[in-house]
Amino acid sequence: MKHSHWLGILALCAIALTGCGKTSSLQSPTAGGSTGSNDEAGVASALQSDPQYVNEPWSQDDGTTAVEGGAGGFAAIQPLRFWRRAAQVESDIHVDYSQPDANGRPTLAIATVKRHLEGTFNIVAGTAEDTSLVQKPLDDAWTRKLALVRRPLAEGAELGRWRIAGTSGVDVRTRDGSTHVVSLRVQAADLDTTITDPLELHRLRRIIRFAPGTEVTLTATTASPTDVVLFHGRDTRRRFVNNGDGTHTFVFPVGDFLGLRHFGVDALSHGTLFDDALPYDSNAWILAYAVIGLRMPADQ
Repeated sequence: MKHSHWLGILALCAIALTGCGKTSSLQSPTAGGSTGSNDEAGVASALQSDPQYVNEPWSQDDGTTAVEGGAGGFAAIQPLRFWRRAAQVESDIHVDYSQPDANGRPTLAIATVKRHLEGTFNIVAGTAEDTSLVQKPLDDAWTRKLALVRRPLAEGAELGRWRIAGTSGVDVRTRDGSTHVVSLRVQAADLDTTITDPLELHRLRRIIRFAPGTEVTLTATTASPTDVVLFHGRDTRRRFVNNGDGTHTFVFPVGDFLGLRHFGVDALSHGTLFDDALPYDSNAWILAYAVIGLRMPADQ
Protein backbone atom coordinates (compact mmCIF):
# COMPACT_ATOMS: atom_id res chain seq x y z
CA MET A 1 0.00 0.00 0.00
CA LYS A 2 1.31 3.43 -0.90
CA HIS A 3 2.05 5.68 2.08
CA SER A 4 2.67 9.40 2.22
CA HIS A 5 3.17 11.84 5.06
CA TRP A 6 0.56 14.53 5.66
CA LEU A 7 2.19 17.95 5.56
CA GLY A 8 0.83 21.29 6.74
CA ILE A 9 -2.17 19.87 8.63
CA LEU A 10 -0.64 18.50 11.84
CA ALA A 11 -2.11 21.37 13.85
CA LEU A 12 -5.64 20.39 12.78
CA CYS A 13 -5.06 16.77 13.68
CA ALA A 14 -3.50 17.69 17.02
CA ILE A 15 -6.67 19.54 18.03
CA ALA A 16 -8.84 16.57 17.10
CA LEU A 17 -6.59 13.99 18.74
CA THR A 18 -5.77 15.69 22.01
CA GLY A 19 -7.74 14.19 24.88
CA CYS A 20 -7.37 15.84 28.27
CA GLY A 21 -4.37 17.99 27.44
CA LYS A 22 -1.70 15.41 28.27
CA THR A 23 -0.58 14.50 24.76
CA SER A 24 3.12 15.22 24.69
CA SER A 25 3.81 14.40 21.07
CA LEU A 26 1.92 13.62 17.89
CA GLN A 27 3.43 11.34 15.29
CA SER A 28 3.22 12.38 11.64
CA PRO A 29 -0.10 11.07 10.25
CA THR A 30 0.12 8.83 7.22
CA ALA A 31 -2.24 8.09 4.38
CA GLY A 32 -2.75 4.83 2.54
CA GLY A 33 -4.04 4.64 -1.02
CA SER A 34 -4.11 7.24 -3.77
CA THR A 35 -5.17 10.67 -2.53
CA GLY A 36 -4.28 14.33 -2.67
CA SER A 37 -3.70 17.23 -0.31
CA ASN A 38 -7.33 18.42 -0.61
CA ASP A 39 -8.60 15.11 0.73
CA GLU A 40 -6.00 14.98 3.50
CA ALA A 41 -6.88 18.50 4.61
CA GLY A 42 -10.61 17.74 4.33
CA VAL A 43 -10.36 14.65 6.54
CA ALA A 44 -8.28 16.54 9.10
CA SER A 45 -10.82 19.39 9.12
CA ALA A 46 -13.68 16.93 9.66
CA LEU A 47 -11.89 15.36 12.64
CA GLN A 48 -11.22 18.82 14.06
CA SER A 49 -14.85 19.87 13.61
CA ASP A 50 -16.28 16.85 15.48
CA PRO A 51 -13.73 15.93 18.18
CA GLN A 52 -16.49 14.34 20.31
CA TYR A 53 -16.41 11.39 17.91
CA VAL A 54 -12.61 11.10 18.17
CA ASN A 55 -12.10 11.55 21.90
CA GLU A 56 -13.71 10.02 24.98
CA PRO A 57 -13.80 11.42 28.50
CA TRP A 58 -11.97 9.11 30.86
CA SER A 59 -8.96 7.13 29.56
CA GLN A 60 -6.75 10.08 30.54
CA ASP A 61 -8.85 11.08 33.55
CA ASP A 62 -6.91 10.72 36.81
CA GLY A 63 -9.99 10.77 39.05
CA THR A 64 -9.95 8.43 42.05
CA THR A 65 -12.06 5.26 42.18
CA ALA A 66 -13.01 3.70 45.52
CA VAL A 67 -12.59 -0.08 45.83
CA GLU A 68 -15.85 -1.74 46.84
CA GLY A 69 -16.72 -5.33 47.66
CA GLY A 70 -13.35 -6.66 48.85
CA ALA A 71 -11.01 -9.12 47.15
CA GLY A 72 -13.37 -12.07 46.85
CA GLY A 73 -10.47 -14.35 47.83
CA PHE A 74 -6.83 -14.11 48.88
CA ALA A 75 -5.39 -10.61 48.77
CA ALA A 76 -1.81 -9.57 49.43
CA ILE A 77 -2.96 -5.97 49.96
CA GLN A 78 -6.27 -4.34 50.81
CA PRO A 79 -6.81 -1.50 48.31
CA LEU A 80 -8.93 1.46 49.35
CA ARG A 81 -8.85 3.52 46.17
CA PHE A 82 -6.89 3.80 42.94
CA TRP A 83 -6.29 6.08 39.98
CA ARG A 84 -4.39 6.13 36.71
CA ARG A 85 -1.96 8.84 35.74
CA ALA A 86 -0.89 9.03 32.10
CA ALA A 87 2.31 11.06 32.21
CA GLN A 88 2.97 10.72 28.48
CA VAL A 89 0.54 10.13 25.63
CA GLU A 90 1.68 9.81 22.02
CA SER A 91 -0.97 9.85 19.29
CA ASP A 92 -0.98 9.09 15.61
CA ILE A 93 -3.55 8.59 12.88
CA HIS A 94 -3.53 6.51 9.73
CA VAL A 95 -6.12 6.93 6.98
CA ASP A 96 -7.01 4.43 4.25
CA TYR A 97 -8.83 5.86 1.22
CA SER A 98 -11.05 3.88 -1.15
CA GLN A 99 -14.10 3.92 -3.44
CA PRO A 100 -12.84 6.44 -6.02
CA ASP A 101 -15.35 8.50 -7.99
CA ALA A 102 -15.33 9.06 -11.75
CA ASN A 103 -12.44 11.50 -11.35
CA GLY A 104 -10.36 9.04 -9.33
CA ARG A 105 -10.82 10.83 -6.01
CA PRO A 106 -11.71 8.72 -2.97
CA THR A 107 -15.17 8.97 -1.46
CA LEU A 108 -14.51 6.81 1.63
CA ALA A 109 -11.82 7.16 4.29
CA ILE A 110 -11.21 4.92 7.31
CA ALA A 111 -9.19 6.71 9.98
CA THR A 112 -7.49 4.61 12.66
CA VAL A 113 -6.52 6.69 15.69
CA LYS A 114 -3.96 5.20 18.06
CA ARG A 115 -2.51 6.41 21.34
CA HIS A 116 0.26 5.06 23.51
CA LEU A 117 -0.31 5.91 27.18
CA GLU A 118 2.54 5.59 29.68
CA GLY A 119 2.39 6.45 33.36
CA THR A 120 1.46 4.82 36.65
CA PHE A 121 -1.40 2.88 38.17
CA ASN A 122 -1.65 4.08 41.75
CA ILE A 123 -3.23 2.23 44.69
CA VAL A 124 -3.79 3.47 48.22
CA ALA A 125 -3.81 0.28 50.32
CA GLY A 126 -4.14 -0.58 54.00
CA THR A 127 -6.67 0.70 56.50
CA ALA A 128 -8.16 4.08 57.20
CA GLU A 129 -5.58 4.53 59.97
CA ASP A 130 -2.52 3.13 58.19
CA THR A 131 -2.12 3.41 54.41
CA SER A 132 0.62 2.96 51.84
CA LEU A 133 0.93 3.91 48.19
CA VAL A 134 1.55 1.18 45.60
CA GLN A 135 2.58 2.32 42.13
CA LYS A 136 2.73 0.08 39.07
CA PRO A 137 3.96 1.01 35.58
CA LEU A 138 1.10 1.72 33.15
CA ASP A 139 1.63 0.99 29.45
CA ASP A 140 -1.65 1.01 27.49
CA ALA A 141 -2.54 0.99 23.79
CA TRP A 142 -5.66 3.00 22.81
CA THR A 143 -7.41 2.46 19.45
CA ARG A 144 -10.47 3.90 17.73
CA LYS A 145 -11.70 3.85 14.13
CA LEU A 146 -13.79 6.39 12.24
CA ALA A 147 -15.40 6.27 8.80
CA LEU A 148 -15.59 9.47 6.74
CA VAL A 149 -17.39 10.02 3.45
CA ARG A 150 -17.06 12.73 0.83
CA ARG A 151 -20.16 14.14 -0.81
CA PRO A 152 -20.24 16.84 -3.51
CA LEU A 153 -20.99 20.38 -2.38
CA ALA A 154 -23.50 20.70 -5.21
CA GLU A 155 -24.63 18.66 -8.20
CA GLY A 156 -21.69 18.33 -10.55
CA ALA A 157 -19.26 20.01 -8.16
CA GLU A 158 -15.68 18.77 -8.48
CA LEU A 159 -14.80 19.16 -4.80
CA GLY A 160 -16.75 17.73 -1.87
CA ARG A 161 -16.87 18.04 1.88
CA TRP A 162 -15.60 15.21 4.06
CA ARG A 163 -17.70 14.37 7.11
CA ILE A 164 -17.67 11.71 9.81
CA ALA A 165 -20.30 9.08 9.02
CA GLY A 166 -19.39 6.26 11.41
CA THR A 167 -17.43 5.44 14.52
CA SER A 168 -16.29 2.46 16.51
CA GLY A 169 -15.89 2.24 20.23
CA VAL A 170 -12.49 2.51 21.88
CA ASP A 171 -10.32 -0.44 22.88
CA VAL A 172 -7.73 0.25 25.59
CA ARG A 173 -5.51 -2.63 26.58
CA THR A 174 -2.28 -3.13 28.48
CA ARG A 175 0.53 -3.87 26.08
CA ASP A 176 1.45 -7.57 26.40
CA GLY A 177 -1.37 -7.99 28.94
CA SER A 178 -3.66 -11.01 29.19
CA THR A 179 -6.84 -9.46 30.67
CA HIS A 180 -9.58 -9.50 28.05
CA VAL A 181 -13.21 -8.41 27.77
CA VAL A 182 -14.85 -11.14 25.70
CA SER A 183 -18.30 -9.59 25.20
CA LEU A 184 -20.71 -7.00 26.53
CA ARG A 185 -24.48 -7.45 26.54
CA VAL A 186 -26.54 -4.24 26.64
CA GLN A 187 -30.21 -4.48 27.67
CA ALA A 188 -32.74 -1.68 28.04
CA ALA A 189 -36.48 -1.48 27.30
CA ASP A 190 -36.71 -2.66 23.67
CA LEU A 191 -32.93 -3.09 23.23
CA ASP A 192 -30.96 -6.31 23.70
CA THR A 193 -27.63 -6.46 21.89
CA THR A 194 -24.28 -8.14 22.49
CA ILE A 195 -21.00 -6.50 21.47
CA THR A 196 -18.01 -8.73 20.75
CA ASP A 197 -15.71 -6.24 18.98
CA PRO A 198 -15.45 -2.66 20.27
CA LEU A 199 -13.67 -1.62 17.05
CA GLU A 200 -16.54 -2.58 14.76
CA LEU A 201 -17.63 0.48 12.80
CA HIS A 202 -21.24 1.69 13.03
CA ARG A 203 -22.97 4.47 11.15
CA LEU A 204 -23.67 7.44 13.39
CA ARG A 205 -27.40 6.89 12.92
CA ARG A 206 -26.90 3.34 14.28
CA ILE A 207 -25.20 4.38 17.54
CA ILE A 208 -27.06 2.95 20.53
CA ARG A 209 -29.77 5.41 21.58
CA PHE A 210 -31.77 5.66 24.77
CA ALA A 211 -34.69 7.77 25.90
CA PRO A 212 -33.97 10.06 28.86
CA GLY A 213 -34.10 8.24 32.18
CA THR A 214 -33.70 4.76 30.65
CA GLU A 215 -32.23 2.12 32.96
CA VAL A 216 -29.55 0.04 31.22
CA THR A 217 -28.29 -3.38 32.28
CA LEU A 218 -24.75 -4.33 31.26
CA THR A 219 -23.40 -7.88 31.41
CA ALA A 220 -19.68 -8.15 30.74
CA THR A 221 -17.98 -11.49 30.11
CA THR A 222 -14.23 -11.60 30.75
CA ALA A 223 -11.56 -14.23 30.23
CA SER A 224 -11.10 -14.86 33.96
CA PRO A 225 -13.79 -15.19 36.67
CA THR A 226 -11.48 -13.43 39.13
CA ASP A 227 -11.29 -10.20 37.10
CA VAL A 228 -12.51 -6.98 38.68
CA VAL A 229 -14.80 -5.08 36.29
CA LEU A 230 -15.59 -1.40 36.73
CA PHE A 231 -18.13 0.94 35.15
CA HIS A 232 -17.08 4.44 34.12
CA GLY A 233 -19.85 6.91 33.33
CA ARG A 234 -20.27 10.65 33.28
CA ASP A 235 -20.16 11.03 37.07
CA THR A 236 -19.92 7.40 38.12
CA ARG A 237 -17.11 4.94 38.84
CA ARG A 238 -18.53 1.76 40.33
CA ARG A 239 -17.77 -1.94 40.44
CA PHE A 240 -19.79 -4.53 38.54
CA VAL A 241 -21.28 -7.44 40.51
CA ASN A 242 -19.13 -10.51 39.92
CA ASN A 243 -21.46 -13.45 39.21
CA GLY A 244 -18.66 -16.00 39.75
CA ASP A 245 -18.86 -17.52 36.28
CA GLY A 246 -16.87 -14.98 34.27
CA THR A 247 -19.85 -12.63 33.90
CA HIS A 248 -20.27 -9.31 35.66
CA THR A 249 -23.43 -7.20 35.90
CA PHE A 250 -24.08 -3.50 36.37
CA VAL A 251 -27.21 -1.33 36.05
CA PHE A 252 -27.12 2.42 35.38
CA PRO A 253 -29.58 5.17 34.39
CA VAL A 254 -28.64 7.22 31.34
CA GLY A 255 -30.00 10.42 32.92
CA ASP A 256 -31.76 13.31 31.23
CA PHE A 257 -28.78 14.98 29.55
CA LEU A 258 -29.39 14.94 25.78
CA GLY A 259 -26.52 14.32 23.42
CA LEU A 260 -23.59 12.06 22.66
CA ARG A 261 -22.05 10.33 25.67
CA HIS A 262 -19.67 7.48 26.46
CA PHE A 263 -19.48 4.75 29.05
CA GLY A 264 -16.54 2.49 29.85
CA VAL A 265 -16.30 -1.14 30.92
CA ASP A 266 -12.90 -1.57 32.56
CA ALA A 267 -11.63 -5.09 33.36
CA LEU A 268 -8.66 -5.38 35.73
CA SER A 269 -6.87 -8.59 36.61
CA HIS A 270 -7.31 -9.60 40.25
CA GLY A 271 -3.61 -9.09 40.88
CA THR A 272 -3.71 -5.54 39.51
CA LEU A 273 -5.66 -4.39 42.57
CA PHE A 274 -5.00 -7.02 45.22
CA ASP A 275 -1.33 -7.96 44.86
CA ASP A 276 1.45 -5.41 45.07
CA ALA A 277 3.91 -7.82 43.42
CA LEU A 278 1.87 -8.45 40.25
CA PRO A 279 1.82 -6.02 37.29
CA TYR A 280 -0.97 -3.75 36.12
CA ASP A 281 -3.10 -5.55 33.51
CA SER A 282 -6.30 -4.08 32.06
CA ASN A 283 -8.64 -4.14 29.09
CA ALA A 284 -11.29 -1.44 28.74
CA TRP A 285 -14.01 -0.90 26.17
CA ILE A 286 -15.35 2.64 25.82
CA LEU A 287 -18.59 2.88 23.87
CA ALA A 288 -20.57 5.80 22.50
CA TYR A 289 -24.30 6.18 22.93
CA ALA A 290 -26.83 8.96 22.47
CA VAL A 291 -29.69 10.09 24.67
CA ILE A 292 -32.35 10.74 22.05
CA GLY A 293 -32.92 14.32 21.04
CA LEU A 294 -29.45 14.58 19.58
CA ARG A 295 -29.35 15.17 15.83
CA MET A 296 -26.42 13.20 14.48
CA PRO A 297 -24.40 14.55 11.50
CA ALA A 298 -25.36 11.49 9.43
CA ASP A 299 -29.05 12.35 9.92
CA GLN A 300 -28.66 15.80 8.42
